[in-house]
Amino acid sequence: MELNVSSYIIRDTAQLVDNVRMYCKALGERPHKQKQSKDLFIGATKTPLFIDRDGGGYLQVFIAQLQEIRSVNEAIATAVAQQYPSPVLLSNYIASNDKDTVINTLADIPVRRGVGVLANVRRVGPEAARGLYSFIVLLILIKR
Repeated sequence: MELNVSSYIIRDTAQLVDNVRMYCKALGERPHKQKQSKDLFIGATKTPLFIDRDGGGYLQVFIAQLQEIRSVNEAIATAVAQQYPSPVLLSNYIASNDKDTVINTLADIPVRRGVGVLANVRRVGPEAARGLYSFIVLLILIKR
């Protein structure tokens, strides 16, 4: 018979509080992690987005596509979509400039986070910019 038992030696109340907090956090995250492991891709749980006949919803679809790139969150995707409102504009910019220039330009796009007193502005950053560059270059190569 095999028992999966762990034991800890707790020396003070601070350690006890930390262990209880970690245990409760793990229990709270368990259902979410189980559901997440069943998803096929990042956007599997998102509601479907539609484009109207007059073009409404196109920007939301573009933002959702950008969020599929690793290290690109909603704030970064929105900032890039405001700077380049369509994939065609972004791909034309990338095709007409060299890699370093494009990555530096994308990395310097300001990203506004938070509202009110907690609002701050940061930049896209080089990691997300490289991901965006690779994604759009891949799309350009597929079209050819």
